[in-house]
Amino acid sequence: IPELAQNEDAMKIGQRLFANNCSVCHGTAARGQVGFPNLTDDDWLYGGTPEAILETLHNGRMGAMPAKGVMPNMTGEQVDQVVNYVLSFSGRDKDAEAAKAGEAVFPQGCAACHGADRKGNQSAGAPHLTDNIWLYGSTYEWIKETVVHGRQNQMPAQSGRLTEDQIQILAAYVYSLSN
Repeated sequence: IPELAQNEDAMKIGQRLFANNCSVCHGTAARGQVGFPNLTDDDWLYGGTPEAILETLHNGRMGAMPAKGVMPNMTGEQVDQVVNYVLSFSGRDKDAEAAKAGEAVFPQGCAACHGADRKGNQSAGAPHLTDNIWLYGSTYEWIKETVVHGRQNQMPAQSGRLTEDQIQILAAYVYSLSN
């Protein structure tokens, strides 16, 4: 994949494959949009290695954040606390006292996926929360919506839609966007 990403002719084909198959979700410049990842940075939900990109293209991905994390009985107050705690990672908490209380809620409801260090889990597609890169928006309201209702995402599998050669070229093109 890295070698193919250096082939100018292959990248022209990859760009056309991307435009025809991926741009409707990831945007024509591959910078993503609400709910669809930016493919030009180094923030990869499932990893940006050639192997991870190929796996994503072949098999697709099903992203799922459960409503209220792994604490389905999380109270409204606990939701507010954990949202403020998440916002505090980038110095944007609305309520410092709530953020402090959220530090105790996070391990119970969120750390299983996002990690105790809050840096995500690529094997589960759980985003890094301290890098200020947001799939659904970074405001209190957006994050609260995510915590309360959860999120469901699907990246469709390309096997069966594209040939193996096309998938290889597309993987190299996507790889080239951030490398």
